[in-house]
Amino acid sequence: MVNSVSAQTAQFLYSAILGISLGVLFDITRLVRSYMPKKRVATALLDLLFWCVAIISLLAFILTVCEGKMRWYVLVGAFCGCFVYMAALSEIVYKVLFSLVAVVRKALFLIMRPVYLLLRCIWRGTKKAGRSAEKSIIEKTKKHVKKRKADKNGGKKAKKKQELVS
Repeated sequence: MVNSVSAQTAQFLYSAILGISLGVLFDITRLVRSYMPKKRVATALLDLLFWCVAIISLLAFILTVCEGKMRWYVLVGAFCGCFVYMAALSEIVYKVLFSLVAVVRKALFLIMRPVYLLLRCIWRGTKKAGRSAEKSIIEKTKKHVKKRKADKNGGKKAKKKQELVS
């Protein structure tokens, strides 16, 4: 079956959109990498994840849109879409994503701050209660030990008194 020119043009434009979406995905991975510690292993794993997603999405695109037939203009369209995105929109989208993440982080901080303060108060309260309970247990144990010693010594003295009396 021969593809018409209009079908090829549509596939080219769809592949350009795929390239743009891969560029956005690259900016997202770049943003995630900016928040990660600077470790080579983490960077390599994130890059590997990006390329796996990119290859799988390209293969899925070829299977669904191109009916499993690999055409050169599909790769050219994806490359052109990614190139145009990187040249024209990448920095703007990255700054918007960075600002969005900052807003979400602040919102989460505002939401989680009262929860943190409540948990901290509960923790301090249980800590104080635990300390006072521990002190009272130690004091009671000491009193009990003294009483037992006194009973033992008192019992010996009573026996000695009985022996002396008898």
